[in-house]
Parts: sequence; C-alpha cells; structure tokens
Amino acid sequence: MEPDAALLAGLIAGLAIAVQVGAISLLLVEAAVTSGPRVGVAAGMGVATVDFAFGIVAAAAGGAVGATLTEHEGAIRAVAALTLAAIAIHGLIVLRREDAAASVDAAALPAHHHYLRFVAITAANPLTIASFAAVAASLSLDGLLAAVAFALGVGAASAGWHLVLTLVAGHGGRWVTPRIRRALAVGGRLAVLGIAVHLLLG
Repeated sequence: MEPDAALLAGLIAGLAIAVQVGAISLLLVEAAVTSGPRVGVAAGMGVATVDFAFGIVAAAAGGAVGATLTEHEGAIRAVAALTLAAIAIHGLIVLRREDAAASVDAAALPAHHHYLRFVAITAANPLTIASFAAVAASLSLDGLLAAVAFALGVGAASAGWHLVLTLVAGHGGRWVTPRIRRALAVGGRLAVLGIAVHLLLG
C-alpha cells in the first residue's frame, strides 16, 4: 500500500475509534467542562499521544498484536475494568472531601499534569490496539513509510477530534453553574464506573 493511502486509512481508523463514546471521552468532557479548555486540550492531547503510540504498534505488528490480545482478552478486560473502576471511585472520594487540600482547582494545576493523567488512563486500556491492529493487518502495510503514514493518520485524527471535543466542552463549561459542574463531575465518574462493570461482566 502506498503511504498516501495508508495515511488516509489511518485517518479514517483513528477518527472512527476516537468518536466512540466511552470512558475516556466522558472523562475528557467532564475535565474540560469543570476545569476549562486549557485542561481539556492538555488531557485530549494525552489521549491522542497514546492513540498514536497504539497506531505505531499496530502498524509494526499488525495481526500478531491482534492475536496476542485476543488470546489474553479476558485478563486485559479485567485489568482495564479494575483500572477504570479505581479511577472512578477515587474521583468520587475526592469530590466528597470537604477539606481545602482536596478541593484544589484542577485548572490551576500545570498542563502536563492533565496530559500525563490521561496518558496513563488511556494506556490502561490496550484493547484499542486490537481495533487498530485489525485495520492494519487488513491493509497489508508494506514498508516503513506506509507503516509510519498509517500511525501518523491515527494520531492526527485522534488529536483533531479530541481538540475539537475539549475546546467545545471547555468553552461551553463557562456557561455552566458550579452546581451543574459538580453534577457533571459526579455523573461522569458514575458513568465510567458503569463502563468498568460492563467490561468486567462482558
């Protein structure tokens, strides 16, 4: 496959996976609404970085990655579910704390804090690689240039989507009252907990 075709395939695959509503997108929207666009963009780029890394692995190994993940899918789903559940429960506990130390404004934290947080959250769910690997394996990515182009397409699509999502949510959050922001924060964490339970039982 030519590099330009591989790039287009990566863009399509990256966008198709990024737009799916899941735990990561819920957490991103909640972070952007409650803490502003700066936090949201930093978090979104953390997600895009991991998607790009997953795209590289998928392009390099293709079907081998998919086969390995399928073989250990049960264990991977359990780890991902427990990780998401821990994130959701920790978030709910923090929201319930009344002391000043626990109520530090997230928007005041350095951007790299939110970036690294979402890198860790996204990397904890390697099932995404399986989707990229399935696409990469079906494309017969011959050569380094085609593989790099595919990964770049995945990363660019993910970055573009998450940039738009977090900017819209972040600027929209300026019109939301503190009470509604807190309700969104609680609701987002409960939704993530529900997704964790679904992963564990599914």
